[in-house]
Order: sequence, then C-alpha cells, then structure tokens
Amino acid sequence: MRCPASAVSAVAAGLVLATLAVLSAPAGAAAADPAPVVYRPPVDAPVADPFRPPQSPYGPGNRGIDYATAPGTPVRSAAAGVVAFAGPVAGTLHVVVLHADGIRTSYSFLRTVGVHRGQRLAQGEAVGAAGPGLHFGVRAGDAYLDPLVLLAPPPGDRLRVHLVPEAGRQLQSEEGERRGLFGMLAEIPHAVGGAAVAWARGTSGVVVSMASTIAAGADEALVWMATRAPMVFPPLEMALVATAWLDRQDTCTPVEVAPPPPGGRRIAVLVAGLGSSSENAAIYEVRTGALGYASGDVFRFSYRGGSTADTRYGPADTQVDIGLSGRRLRELIERIHAGDPGVPIDILAHSQGGIVTRSALGQRAPPGVENVVTLGSPHQGADLATALELTGDTPKGALVQWAIGRTGVTGIDPRSVSVRQLSENSEFMHDLNSHPLPRAVRFTSVAARADVVVPSPRTRLPGAAHAVVSVPVPAMDNHGALPGSAAGTREIALARAGMEPTCEGLADAVVDHLAGRLISMTEDGIGIGLTVTASR
Repeated sequence: MRCPASAVSAVAAGLVLATLAVLSAPAGAAAADPAPVVYRPPVDAPVADPFRPPQSPYGPGNRGIDYATAPGTPVRSAAAGVVAFAGPVAGTLHVVVLHADGIRTSYSFLRTVGVHRGQRLAQGEAVGAAGPGLHFGVRAGDAYLDPLVLLAPPPGDRLRVHLVPEAGRQLQSEEGERRGLFGMLAEIPHAVGGAAVAWARGTSGVVVSMASTIAAGADEALVWMATRAPMVFPPLEMALVATAWLDRQDTCTPVEVAPPPPGGRRIAVLVAGLGSSSENAAIYEVRTGALGYASGDVFRFSYRGGSTADTRYGPADTQVDIGLSGRRLRELIERIHAGDPGVPIDILAHSQGGIVTRSALGQRAPPGVENVVTLGSPHQGADLATALELTGDTPKGALVQWAIGRTGVTGIDPRSVSVRQLSENSEFMHDLNSHPLPRAVRFTSVAARADVVVPSPRTRLPGAAHAVVSVPVPAMDNHGALPGSAAGTREIALARAGMEPTCEGLADAVVDHLAGRLISMTEDGIGIGLTVTASR
C-alpha cells in the first residue's frame, strides 16, 4: 500500500484549520450576555498529556488533554448540554456534548458509551466509562481550544469565545458531528497510531513491511514491534493482553494435541464472501475431505438462493442487502435439515459470509446447526468499508467511488448495499451486534495475523471462541489464503470436535494483538485522511 505524493499533499491541505480568538473579560463587562457555562473536569485523574497544538498537519501535538484513567472510570459531562454524537469513529468510542454557549466537549477512546444522540445531560452526568486513558477535547466551531483554560479561567474572569457561527451552536447531523472529530483523530497517536501518521506523511509500505515481518515469525516481529509499539500502545494495554492470554491457558488446546479423527456423519455448508462467485471463492479451498465431510454432504451457498448446484451466482449477487442473503441462507439450511433431520450441520463461512451467517441464524438458529466457524469475518465492521462509507458521503468521494465501481477491476462496487452495511458505523452492524449469539450454536472466529483486509480485532465476537493464526503467505494474500491454510484447517477441526482453539505463547499473543491493532489503526488513519481530503 503506497500513498502517492499528490494524495499526501491533498490530505495535508485539507487539514489546515482556521484559528479562533479566545479572550478573557471581567465578569461585569458583558452583563447582557447569557449566563456563562461553568465547566468541570470529566474525571478525577491526573493529566498525562497537556494541550499541545500541532504546528503542521500530521505533526506532533495534542488537540486536547489526556487523563491517566483506570479502565472503567466513570466519565462525566463537563457541563450541562445535549449529546451531539455517541458511538464509534475510526474503531474507537466517542461522545460529543453540545453546550449552551456553542462549545462542544468530546470524550474519546471510551471503553463503553452510556448515552445516545439527542439525550440531555446535567453537569456531572455519566457519558460512559474510560479505558486506560481518556482524551478530553474542547471545540468552538472548527477550532480546538485548551480544555484547561476552559476548566480554570482566571480568578474573577470568565471565558468568552467569539466567532462561533450560529450554525455551530446548533445540533448538526450525526455525520456532521462525526466529521468534527476528524481533526482530533488525525493528531492523536491513540487513534491512528504512528504507522498511520507515517503512511500519511509519505513513507511507503508501512502495512506491507510490517505484515511481512510478522509473517516471518514471532521473534522477528517482536524486534520490529519493540521499536514502534511504545509510541502507540500504553503499557497497561500490553498488561491487559498478557492477562487475557493467561486466562485462556486453562481452556485452550495445546499445540501438540491433534484434533481427534472425524467421527460420524456431518454436513458442511460453505458460505463465501464479498465479490465471490459460484466458481471462485476462498471458502472453497477448505479441506472438507480431510475434515471428514463426504463430498455429498458439502453444500455451497448461492447468494441467489439455494446451493450453487441449484443456482449459479456472480460477484454482483454478493453485494445486495445482507439481510436478504441471510434469509436465503436460512432457507437453504432449513431445506438441508428437512432432508436429513438427524445429521448435524456445520457452517463454515469466510469474510462477509460470516456476517451473512449471523444474519441467517438470528437469535434462534434453525434446527440442526451445531457449529459455526467464521474465517476472517468483520464481526465488528470493516475498517475499509467504514472509510468508503465516510468518503462516499461527500461529493468528491461519491465521484471517486463511482469511478472505482465503473472500472470493474475489483468486481466490487464501493457504493453497494452490502459494502455500506459492513461499515462499523452502519445501522445494520449496530443492530446485528446488539443481540447475543444463539445459545444452541457453538461459534468460533478465526483470524489471520497479517490480514490487511479484515484485521484481527475486527473478527472479535462476544460469545465466540477466538483464534489468531499465522498464514505463511504475503500479507496481501492472508485474507484469501486463510480458509485453505493448515492453521485454519486445524482450528476448524478443533471446533468440529467441540474443542477450544490452539494455545499460543505469550510472545505470539502480543504479536497478534499489536499486528492487528496497527493494521486496523493504519487503515483508520487512511480513512480519516481520505475523508478530510474529499470534504475540501
């Protein structure tokens, strides 16, 4: 992945911000003005990083302040106001509150969000819970202000912020409020990471070189990470990774333990991903014979309904409403069960196919389904789909998307229904993830360590077993090679036998986490840069 110099220049130009005069005046000097809004700190925690406005786009700096919070610390509204935005941006959770004086305060990198857009808040009312750190921002129009000045004005004075347009004092559309966070996200290492910033500034091959090093092995990857991770990931995050790894050691399957030989008849339903066809899909590379499935017991789902033996389909058929595809898959499963009511069914799905499968099963799975194994599926939404969604909402971005779709090179229309549904911000993904998995079905989610299409953090699924495996191919091929890989086959075999995913060493667990997070954050940074550019 290489960023053309012209694109970098456009991104930089698009991030030039207007300045705003912030003046202090005696309290009695503006008696006709509305009563001033009094602000209080959102948390009781030390400031870890103060306000440091960057001197240039993508330069070092901090457009707010960072508090060193303990995970789970309640985060409270600094003043009374209305929630302008609450939800994910670039893969992290944020809340924006609009106050009576036109100031917007933002609460970023939250662990959980406890409010919704349009909700009115009193001062001190909780907006959510913090993670290992909280970023607190203050914005007047398009300009970010030093929050400490707002929180502690000079004695006997009050802060007056001028040049806030009347429109800026009103609640904007949800998309408009989300865009207001981009300036902050483009500068904060927590959000886009050093890798994203380096990419945006023109250094080439960050993701590919990183993923290639990762694929070489854990030892080499740890050396690579050691030079970069400290600037991106707080030590507490690494401690949490180690704790989670330790918790899994009692239930995982040791690497030396082989899955038991297949026993008994089972049916496999293969669900392919976005851009696949009846003749060409990565999921068809699964070694169904070695896994114990008879050839007559393997069904390939057709996005046009039934199986591919009944109806052929092409890439365009995978880009329709995922809910419709899910209903068609459910009909196939019910038909298979009716024909062999005593035979358990395993669903093996790749990429978007995993989302189609979850839509098909709903909260009450069809009879007969026992196992679902998803491979490289974006259960938390896809970073690239999010970037396409955001850029497509601007005139320039929509034109670019139209041009990409017209070329037909990828076979995927970035404006299609399913691509938009795969965005982490989509109503479809929000609704899908608001419901628990069906109890009667065992879910396993498998990710490829260096997958640049669906980074491993996006494959996380609450209630499912999770495995990250190494696929020894170039990084750009990790996504497609996962279903047919030896490591992927082993995880399917373990799931088929009702066993937990393979154990891994602590070094591998750390590499898995860092690799996935860096890839995801880099793509988020790219998406932010493209969106800001398209908005100009």
